Amino acid sequence: MDGIVASLAIEATTYVVLMVVFTLFAFLSRGRDAFTWSPELRQSALTNVLMLHVGGLNGVLYLLTIAPLIALYHRIGLPVLPETAWTQVPFVVKALVALLVYDFTLYWVHRWLHTSWLWPAHAVHHSDTELHFLSWSRGHFVEQFVIAACLVLSSTWLGFGIREIYGLALLQGLHQYYVHARLDWNHGFLRHVIVSPQLHRWHHAEVEEAYDKNFASIFPFFDLMFGTYYNPGSSVAVPTGIGNNPDNNVIALILYPFREWSRMLAERKRASPPAETA
Repeated sequence: MDGIVASLAIEATTYVVLMVVFTLFAFLSRGRDAFTWSPELRQSALTNVLMLHVGGLNGVLYLLTIAPLIALYHRIGLPVLPETAWTQVPFVVKALVALLVYDFTLYWVHRWLHTSWLWPAHAVHHSDTELHFLSWSRGHFVEQFVIAACLVLSSTWLGFGIREIYGLALLQGLHQYYVHARLDWNHGFLRHVIVSPQLHRWHHAEVEEAYDKNFASIFPFFDLMFGTYYNPGSSVAVPTGIGNNPDNNVIALILYPFREWSRMLAERKRASPPAETA
């Protein structure tokens, strides 16, 4: 019982710290408007927090699947760089290589999530019409499993241990809170080096020109390399969400991919020519 209470206290403290930090950032970016939370924004924030805990156990699933996936990787006998490969490499360089490999892998996984049959799972994340720092918490468990597998595949191949992989997950998670924040920052001369909130908001924009753009999670030069970079300027006022937005509640969001997959299967069945009879 004491462990549960301590865990809840740590989590509550984390949310308070995040709220203070991102409210300060928003004040620096937008002024007093940062202190105004509309009813829609409050509902979105509550839904996102609930999705993290209830909606397929998003955060828990992401973390709990890492260790079993690492064990499965080794059991299958997939290649792993020897520990000696990193003996003379400084920690900072090792961490940078890990982030680069992970983000390169995640770039292609993210593009895959935007294809027809995986899109319904990823669309849950895109469904937030009030994009803000807590929007990173809105995701479906199917998507979370795919992303966890991506992290394990790229990092275990490099010869990283479980603590280092959890460290990468933490770094990537903190950056995701930042890039989902309602900040119109583009990082200036570093805009092609580190993904900014302005760039990532265009990824979420319900604007046709921005569809299927800005897939990189950390390093936008991957988008430049593969022709998916899009940043025409300020994005703080662009609408976000998806065309057939599900209701802003946890149950609707959990069920959304399954309803979409059922609809897609039904349409595919109707489009299939009838079987010939003898």
